[in-house]
Amino acid sequence: MIKTKKEKTVTSSESCKQFSGKRIFVCGKGGSGKSSIVALMANVLHNERYKVMVLDGDASNPGGLARLMFGLKRGPKPLIELFGGREKVECPVDNPAPLTRLNDTIPVTEKNIEVTEIPSEYFIEKDEIILFQVGKIKTACEGCDGPMSKVTRDFIVTGDWVTLIDVEAGIEHFGRGVEKNIDIILVVVDPTFESFLIAEKVFHFCKELGKEMAWTILNKVQSEEMESVMIDELKKKKTGIIGTVHYDSGIGKTGLMGTALGKCEALEEVKCIVETLETECFGSTGDD
Repeated sequence: MIKTKKEKTVTSSESCKQFSGKRIFVCGKGGSGKSSIVALMANVLHNERYKVMVLDGDASNPGGLARLMFGLKRGPKPLIELFGGREKVECPVDNPAPLTRLNDTIPVTEKNIEVTEIPSEYFIEKDEIILFQVGKIKTACEGCDGPMSKVTRDFIVTGDWVTLIDVEAGIEHFGRGVEKNIDIILVVVDPTFESFLIAEKVFHFCKELGKEMAWTILNKVQSEEMESVMIDELKKKKTGIIGTVHYDSGIGKTGLMGTALGKCEALEEVKCIVETLETECFGSTGDD
């Protein structure tokens, strides 16, 4: 079970943390840097004394966040197995009914998960950050990852955790309604026209779903001219912009070597984005 002895006594300043209990969804084009942004945000939020939970919902990325966050080659046991695996969990398109625990009919969305009920093999915990991995495609002809999408959609925990959710590239998750139980949606946009088009689509879907807390993050920006072009294109497509992360060779090196993200210039830019996001969502920073 997840150990609770590390949990700190909540002070008055921590109790008003605005992101507590929120589920933040990070999506975008393949290669745009979604997972790196999630890993950096986890670091920033932890430094701001949030209780951070990360949900790796990308079934197609074999390394995933276990490598980026902790430098590990293998992630925890797939979370979908806690709910019975593919034999029990169906794609939300085929069966939109909410996720339930094994031998329980009450939806997880109504009776949220207590972190203490989860066996230790289903998570990695380090420096008071917890990582769950919904599951990965491991064999040929295994089938679509729709059942994993239902777990990503409905895995909601009790308490004041802020949950960061990384998903597969593109927009297929919108077709499955994974965003149904999301509070904040962030679209990572790299300097490619395809990325602009995906951002436009995402904002269209957000409008359909009534999700008003949605913004883009410009990533891998290499010059002021490039940033200006990206901002102009995104404004044409009526997508809100929350901040910019410039190209960081340190992140590129970790990707090449397969190591964890360490201290880097991008971390400070992500910190600014988190602060701006808090103001945009809630009107003030949590410690005012």
